[in-house]
Amino acid sequence: MKERTQRIFARFLKVSAPLTVEDLSKEFRVSERTLRNEVVRINEYLVEHQYPAITTARGSGMTLLLPEQETRVLLERIEETRAKDYYRPDERFLFLLLDIADTSRVTLLYEMEEKLQVSKSTLDEDMRKLRHYLHPYGIAVVSLTKQGIVLQGDERSIRSMLFEAINNQVDVEQLTQGKSSDVITQFALHYLDRDMLQILDRLYDERLKKADAETNHVYRNQIILFTAVWVRRVREGNTVSESTKTRAEIKEGPVRNFADEICAELSLFPSLHEIKYMTFSIESFKPKDMNSSFDWVAAQLLTIQLIEHVERVTGIPFSQEEEDLYEGLYRHITGLLSRAQNNLQAFNPLKDTIKESYGAMYQAVACFGKQIEAYTQTGLSEDEIGFLTVYFSTSASRMHEEEQDVYQAVVVCNHGISTGKLLAANLKRQFNIEIVAVLSTYELSFIDKLDVDLIFTSIPIEYPKKPILLLNPILMESDKKEVSAFLAEHNNHRRKISNKLDATRLMQDVLSLIVDSGGSVTPDSYQKVENTFKQHQLKINTRELQPMLQDVLTDTNILLNQEGADWREAITKVAEPLLDSGVIEQRYINAMIKSVEEFGAYIVVGKHLALAHARPEDGVNELGISVMTLKEPVNFGHPDNDPVKIVFCLAAINSHSHIKIMKSLVELIDDNEKLEKLFAAQDVATFNEVLHGETPVHDNSDSQLN
Repeated sequence: MKERTQRIFARFLKVSAPLTVEDLSKEFRVSERTLRNEVVRINEYLVEHQYPAITTARGSGMTLLLPEQETRVLLERIEETRAKDYYRPDERFLFLLLDIADTSRVTLLYEMEEKLQVSKSTLDEDMRKLRHYLHPYGIAVVSLTKQGIVLQGDERSIRSMLFEAINNQVDVEQLTQGKSSDVITQFALHYLDRDMLQILDRLYDERLKKADAETNHVYRNQIILFTAVWVRRVREGNTVSESTKTRAEIKEGPVRNFADEICAELSLFPSLHEIKYMTFSIESFKPKDMNSSFDWVAAQLLTIQLIEHVERVTGIPFSQEEEDLYEGLYRHITGLLSRAQNNLQAFNPLKDTIKESYGAMYQAVACFGKQIEAYTQTGLSEDEIGFLTVYFSTSASRMHEEEQDVYQAVVVCNHGISTGKLLAANLKRQFNIEIVAVLSTYELSFIDKLDVDLIFTSIPIEYPKKPILLLNPILMESDKKEVSAFLAEHNNHRRKISNKLDATRLMQDVLSLIVDSGGSVTPDSYQKVENTFKQHQLKINTRELQPMLQDVLTDTNILLNQEGADWREAITKVAEPLLDSGVIEQRYINAMIKSVEEFGAYIVVGKHLALAHARPEDGVNELGISVMTLKEPVNFGHPDNDPVKIVFCLAAINSHSHIKIMKSLVELIDDNEKLEKLFAAQDVATFNEVLHGETPVHDNSDSQLN
């Protein structure tokens, strides 16, 4: 049996789900005709050895159903046969890489020829490909007198490279479970140590899984693999540079406990710098909430912009699913930004399938990638694009489940109102047609005033503005066929309506009634109303219930034509109205300045526009925002958006109460004309008129939500 036939055979043995010819031909990069011939050869082998053959079910695919014991025997037999064959190029690549990366042993090229059973010229070509692969990482392969062939480069880059190389060639699910008999997985298991992987798998479940039950299974495997590479490199004495600036302090919690348990069980004694590197890297793999990321505002801005961009490109109204979609994207993007800062990549084993299955959404996300890259200063991988696409495809699927296709129409009938209503009821029940009105021929002029697309009539009429179908008052079988054909001909008139009532506006009205009746909406009463709606399965978009920019930005918080010697003074001045009113504490201003000192001018979010902020726990008492225009622009240190002419100061109490404010700022960032008018405003009334379109009336009573 040929090597390719063996691999296809093993694929059938390892899965119980149906496999299609189309999918397998793509996976093994052969034509569908070749793939079918391979299946014939496999079936010949199965029949010869008295096993059931691969069967095909119409509409689903091909399946090989065998008892577990027989499956295991056949897999072992294939591996025994494979061991006698020469290694494939991809197997030789990983074997070479991991052997050279293993600093506990000496790698000599002439010994590699014998181990891999290849000629010197073949090995030379393999080494050329390996060097080409390592070049983008800044890693070289060098020959040293006593150490043999070794990798030379920054330790962080070597770890990232090993992590990605194993990810790209090995089924990480099988690797972390230590169960695969596949040759290439065996190489990785040997390098990483099967027993050590099992320890990491157990410790993950004990320390991290219990603490974060919602962690994606893909992230789980990524964390275990990354940690395994870290353990291997630390064991061999390879450490990250002490001079490298660590972007996070070690915090008590599940990740720190996970690191401590690993060191205790594996008798590791890494430096404090290594523990910082490891804990922060693991945090980078996990989707985050606002409090675990210094650049949460950037993540929110990017999330809002991404949703608007994909909706605009695809035409799918994602705003209907905004709450769930926003939350998932926001958490993922915070993790994405952290990974970019730490030169880490999340591996997505389904990226090719996602790209093919959701092409339009994938391309829309990919086009937006430039805006994410402008912030991260690094490329956005196809793996990350795939992850982001999944959030949109999931949202679209939910929307599809909650929607149905309908046609809006009017019925014209002169045979009595009851007959007309019966015709309308039958059309609605049998064809999902929404009948807006039943009219007589004397009322045709009303059609122009109705939101309808089609006309069904039981009497001949002329109405050239809309498609018309003449039917019997009582539907006959022939009428039903005509209706089906008529709808198919005019399917461009189909409309989407939601089966799930959006009660957001109703909840807004209830809250307004509470205020109008002399009451006030407190956080506690608001939560009770929201819980009541949810208990009755009424859908509400909590984003739409949050205060808008004009609700929070009071006149006293608008400072115009101010002087600022530098960016520190600019931040201090714009925050003073919030400090004076008790919205923030002094330590919040200190935290904003410290963040820019530590992480740079990331708060300059648009051309000439800065959004000063820190985290809620740094001294925020309630939701608030202030703004200041500068008489003379100030440099914050941003390479593209300096100098800053306008500074907003945001004080947020959580990750969601200010989303409408963020939406307004996103619109402002993209509106150069409005920004110029704001810079030029000489009084608060003019500033408000430009910013909001009209001079808002501010209500600072207790009824205002914070």
